[in-house]
Amino acid sequence: MNISGVLVHAFPEKAAEVSHRLESMEGVEVHANTDEGKIVVTIEKTDDKSVADTLLELQVMPDVLNASMVYHQFED
Repeated sequence: MNISGVLVHAFPEKAAEVSHRLESMEGVEVHANTDEGKIVVTIEKTDDKSVADTLLELQVMPDVLNASMVYHQFED
């Protein structure tokens, strides 16, 4: 199991909408939101390629300015 912590930065006025889209993605969980449009999420996938693919999806999502992995852990 791969668990990654990701900071997503969205346009502040679109952050709630982006957060809702993130919550609908398989393996993605939203943990916190700020008024500045920053959203803390985790990605849980079985392999590192799936994590990378999901991170890329977040980076190109409409209304997302940036998505950066800040933590990664692999567990058997």
